[in-house]
Amino acid sequence: MSALPRDKRYDPRIGDEGSTSSGHEDQLQTPPAVPLTPVKQEGHSPESNHDKKSLDKGASPRWRRAVLDFELPTSLRWIQDNWTWAKWKPAIRCAVSAWASLVLLVVNPSLRAMGQASFLVLIASMLSPPSDPFAANTEREIIILVFVLMAWGWQCLGIKLASLARTHTDHNASINDIFSGKFVEAGPSVILAVFLFLGSVFFLYVKAKQGPGPFLFATVLGCICLDIGLTSSALFPYAYYKPGEQVVKPLAFHAAIAIASSVLIFPTSVAAQYSARLRGVVGPISAGFRQHLALLEISTSSSDFSPKAVRASASKAEGALAPLAASARLLKRDVSFGRFSGRDLDGLREKIQRLVVRAHGMNVYFSLIDPTRERFPVTPAPSRPGTPVIASPTPNPSRPPSPPRADGDDTVPSPTVALSDAHSLQPEQNRGRQTRRRHPHFSIESPAPSIKSHTHAVPLWQHRHNHRHSHVPSLASIHHTHFHEHVVGVFESQRYLDLESQHFSHPMSAHYTERSTALLRESCEPLLRACSGGLGAFDDWLGSSRKKRWLFFRGGEARARAQRDRLDALYKANDELTRALGLFRQSQRHLVLGPYREAFSDKHEGLLTGGEIPPHRFLFHAYTYQYHLMEFAAVLTSTLEYVTSLEKERLTTRLWLPALPLYDIFRWSIWDRSPDLEQEDDENPDIVQGKEGLCVDLGLAQRRDPDALPPRNAFEALMNIFYHMLQGLTGGDVLFAIKAGVLTALLSIPSFIQSSASFAYGERFSWAIFMGQLTLARFRGDTTFGLVARIISTFFGGLTGAAIWYISTGSGTGNPYGLAATCAVAFPFFFYARLYWPGPPMTNIIFFATTALVIGFSWQNTHFHFGKFLYYGIDLAWRRFVLVSAGVTAAFIFSFLPPSTTLRRYQRHTFATAVTEIGSVYCSIVSYASAPDTEDPQHVIQSLIAIRLKLRRSIVLRTNIIYEFSLRGRWPAERYQKILDIQLEIAYLLSHLMSVIQHLEPAWTRAFLRRTRFLEPDFQGDVLAVISLISTALRTGVPLPQVTPCPLLDRFVLYHHGLNVIRHEEDDDYGLPRTMSIDILENEQYLCFCVGVSTAFGIVTRLDRLMLATKELVGEQYHIHGVGYISKMGGVELGSRINSLRPPHDV
Repeated sequence: MSALPRDKRYDPRIGDEGSTSSGHEDQLQTPPAVPLTPVKQEGHSPESNHDKKSLDKGASPRWRRAVLDFELPTSLRWIQDNWTWAKWKPAIRCAVSAWASLVLLVVNPSLRAMGQASFLVLIASMLSPPSDPFAANTEREIIILVFVLMAWGWQCLGIKLASLARTHTDHNASINDIFSGKFVEAGPSVILAVFLFLGSVFFLYVKAKQGPGPFLFATVLGCICLDIGLTSSALFPYAYYKPGEQVVKPLAFHAAIAIASSVLIFPTSVAAQYSARLRGVVGPISAGFRQHLALLEISTSSSDFSPKAVRASASKAEGALAPLAASARLLKRDVSFGRFSGRDLDGLREKIQRLVVRAHGMNVYFSLIDPTRERFPVTPAPSRPGTPVIASPTPNPSRPPSPPRADGDDTVPSPTVALSDAHSLQPEQNRGRQTRRRHPHFSIESPAPSIKSHTHAVPLWQHRHNHRHSHVPSLASIHHTHFHEHVVGVFESQRYLDLESQHFSHPMSAHYTERSTALLRESCEPLLRACSGGLGAFDDWLGSSRKKRWLFFRGGEARARAQRDRLDALYKANDELTRALGLFRQSQRHLVLGPYREAFSDKHEGLLTGGEIPPHRFLFHAYTYQYHLMEFAAVLTSTLEYVTSLEKERLTTRLWLPALPLYDIFRWSIWDRSPDLEQEDDENPDIVQGKEGLCVDLGLAQRRDPDALPPRNAFEALMNIFYHMLQGLTGGDVLFAIKAGVLTALLSIPSFIQSSASFAYGERFSWAIFMGQLTLARFRGDTTFGLVARIISTFFGGLTGAAIWYISTGSGTGNPYGLAATCAVAFPFFFYARLYWPGPPMTNIIFFATTALVIGFSWQNTHFHFGKFLYYGIDLAWRRFVLVSAGVTAAFIFSFLPPSTTLRRYQRHTFATAVTEIGSVYCSIVSYASAPDTEDPQHVIQSLIAIRLKLRRSIVLRTNIIYEFSLRGRWPAERYQKILDIQLEIAYLLSHLMSVIQHLEPAWTRAFLRRTRFLEPDFQGDVLAVISLISTALRTGVPLPQVTPCPLLDRFVLYHHGLNVIRHEEDDDYGLPRTMSIDILENEQYLCFCVGVSTAFGIVTRLDRLMLATKELVGEQYHIHGVGYISKMGGVELGSRINSLRPPHDV
């Protein structure tokens, strides 16, 4: 085994990690072997299938295997994944409800009672099926009825005013004269068009503002009621209010059937749904812990060592939080029968959220130790003709607190633009360390030069930046670049090359990582197993807590025995977890200190002697994993104690009524947008929904109006309020609603003109009207997607509906028994696909709504003759397809007219807003560390949750960008994804930092702030300037300066501490030891301190990466010749701003 030379070794106590002796490169080739536990391949454990089995508990596995004992294609895998009894019960409930609606349609008395829009009862059963718990279904149906009644009331007012404006009124007019358009007048038509415009603006504004949820179908049906009622009323020579009533009646019948089905057919409560969704979060976390155990037993040098599985489990658990929050909103309005109330179950939500964050924090370790990582996405430095490549400066004899490491993907793609080629780091030996030299490949049109070349004699025009501050490229530059871009981030790349050569390499990193991971596994394995057992007990409790609720009919002995078994299992798991956590904190976690103990033993007495001592960053990495594991175990212990107390207190089942006061029952909290609800909606990109207001230190950080001074009197104050109200009307949702209202009015013109009104009514132009107004979206990409999705789904839905019609009746005009029997067979499969098909929701809904329309309208037209539109079967289907195509095409064309908004701009504005809010939260966390009384930790945590969810919602909205056609070029999706990933990483790191600060004692907090320079104005000024520059550039698209305060890392690691808490040169030590000892290393506060430093280091490096990623997106400006170049012939190196002002410290 090769070893470091005996004359000079690394001493971790004083942080001289950079000083290894030169001349011994040949001794640093083969690291010593590390004895490891035999490798266990991930996925071969008998526990690996636990999750799949747990999800199928109570799901009739025999029945499932008998029916689907084969593999389906990937596109149809959703059928097999959802083929359980638990998933079939909602589908059957919806099918029975729709079949009951069909029975009302085929029975002649009820058909005539519902009127000429009776087919809507079948369409509503497809749009709003009773698939949710009773409380959710009741809420949605009530909202639908309220909105439709509002639409009916609004059109009644418009019809009344229009009738007053008529010059000719005839209550005895014949139906033929009315439908011929004979009585259409200009004045009443204008009034009806205005009411149609204003009503559409209101409903479409609510639709855009609220997005998917209980308001979606209510706004859709409200628009349908307006369109049908107001366009039909223009034909009548008197006030005719029946069209709106005929829309309300079938929807009222549907609401009654849906609510009754929720009660009578496989009823379920929000509490039961909430418990199931809790298991949807706990299951992936539990699987993740088993994967942690398997992964830590694999050597880090093995090709089988991959953390993808544990990361996927954490991401799956986080994704399950959104539906959990959706259920939590209705818990206090729920009616359930069981031992636990909605308030009891809601107490688990915060604990579950903390478990997910801690699980993510544990995964940070695998990012830190990844040997294939790219430390910084470096752009090659342009070389001048005949100028030697920049040489790396002499490294400083010290190392940073932790490596600049991405906590995200296994590999971080380089953000270099098309101009630059890939670069490799060539290891060189420099003073006993491997340094890395980059050979930039810079040719634009010619092949890359040889990697052995140290100079590049390429034409100057290939490297020259366009120094003019104009955004319009010249024809010459277009001719020369041939669609290539200039490189960006050269300044930052040069600085990071210097930092890498000085600090970020070690010849034995692989050996130290392997040994550290082996010790980490040995120290954490008992606690990991205890956590896995605790999660299993918690999951079993969630799965069994609602079982045998009805045993009170047969006596209480069996119920009491089941409760004792659950309580014993919880006690056992909690005791084991508590014991393992106590042992871990007391002694087990100290195993990772093994390589460092020799340096602090008495026989060495602080001399630079001893064995091979790893740099401090390997200990910091292990501490990061241990900290998050300890926190996870503590939160899990609290969770088990909570459910144990519930199990002891709630001994009998009872009926739980809504926990809200009566006056709060009708206060719809959905208007207050939940920050935990991942919605696919047209939300405002300039605000973060759900973010709590944060205090501002000294009241100084406040926004000012750049165009006006503060009001001097009451009149100016009133005008200021009026101005802001008018500004609110220019918001994105309001402008979209107005634009959609204009489109609605334009599409309705044929219905209000005498010459075309009869034809428009007879051919159901109202279908084209509401298809156009509902297809138009705030963003052009969504509108284009709506065009494609609605045309395709209408075509196939019409064919499916016609097929069902002809199967049931043959060539006849409808057979009630045949139609009822055919639909009784088809509806369960229809609703199985309606609920579980993973395709776009719009395509799913339109397909089944069209199918229901063809079936229902065909029956109505053959058994309830009214007007001239009496088509059925395929004749009805193709007319529906033509009208839908006309409406959506009009919406598509209209989407290009101003105000026109693109999803591309929305993405930039969303990221700009997220960066701004990240800066605010960062300041709040530092303020909390400095003065805990000034900030509320819950507000900070809530804001970080809101930021992460807003960023994740942008992923959903981004899917339709491919429909925004652009002749200028492709949308840089990878660059936007890179910015998104970095922002999510920063948001998570800020959560971890807040947790660490909450655990630090005041003295340790002050030492942490001193080491990270978080209270130094010069450093914080650079940090906040970087955040502001990035946010402004993303929002406006303006290029960033070529020279920026980045990289921040060179100022962050200005002073090097190693393992020390306080530098010897510091005036104040806050009562903490200046010289390290093994007792300090074993201190739990020191562990938190190290994790805080590593987390702060990660935040700073990600801000540097975010600056470079933003530059890659928007470009650079303000070039200064000579900045950043180091001449080999006596040139002066460009130092950091701080280095140029302060003398260097060699510690």
